[in-house]
Amino acid sequence: MKNKVWFITGASQGFGLGITKKLLEQGHQVAATTRNPQKLIDELGANENLLALKVDLSNQKEIDTAVEQTVAKFGTIDILLNNAGYGQLWTFEESTDQQIRDCFEINFFGTINVTRAVLPVMRKQKYGHIFTTSSIWGYVGVPYNSTYAAVKFATDGWTESISHELKPFGITVSCIKPGGFRTNFLSSGSLITGEETIADYKEGRDEWFNNLASFDKQQDGDPERYCDFVINITKNENVPPIHIFTGRDSYQYAEEKIKQIREDMETIKTEATDLHVR
Repeated sequence: MKNKVWFITGASQGFGLGITKKLLEQGHQVAATTRNPQKLIDELGANENLLALKVDLSNQKEIDTAVEQTVAKFGTIDILLNNAGYGQLWTFEESTDQQIRDCFEINFFGTINVTRAVLPVMRKQKYGHIFTTSSIWGYVGVPYNSTYAAVKFATDGWTESISHELKPFGITVSCIKPGGFRTNFLSSGSLITGEETIADYKEGRDEWFNNLASFDKQQDGDPERYCDFVINITKNENVPPIHIFTGRDSYQYAEEKIKQIREDMETIKTEATDLHVR
């Protein structure tokens, strides 16, 4: 796989920053989008292989311009890493319509808009790889996670679908579903919650969030090893798989769900499959 030129969204912190830093150390060329390019330059230092771009993921014109600038500087885009986004956890009934739409705007529509802008470059050159960043919570639903789950389930399904459409052009796609890693995901600056408006939810919600808070910076996953994994998987002869679960907890959750699905299917298999036209 050609992996010299990367286009990365959400590069100012977390996985995005870590992967950008490691790629530059290895001599790759990186177009890194962020809301504050100077902050990224200050963090990583001046580097001719770094193109720091200010991009609002809700603005298609800014996205298109960033892609054009990348091709003008580096000549191409080999790998797109859709990494930008934020967590949103709260009860569904207490979440406002605007909060839900805002979460979709950045986490989902930002991803598809960046991909739409990059695809003409990849189709023309007849190769490329696209990573989308979902979550194990985009494969397994948990309490107080309906909005974030909806966004990430959508990302997962969309990624799987376009993988078939893009295969004839030599473009491959993967959806990464991380478990818990010691990033700032659970920190107040990165995680959006909501307001208490329905007393019935208070006891269960408070207990769940208090337990969740105890995991901040205590998660099992090592972000440094995650970044190495994502980069290294592009260096293998084999194309990365469509579904990539990362972390021991991610695999555990996924295996439990697969088992549950099989059990659910078997429970009503006779009745559910006996629905054909007679």
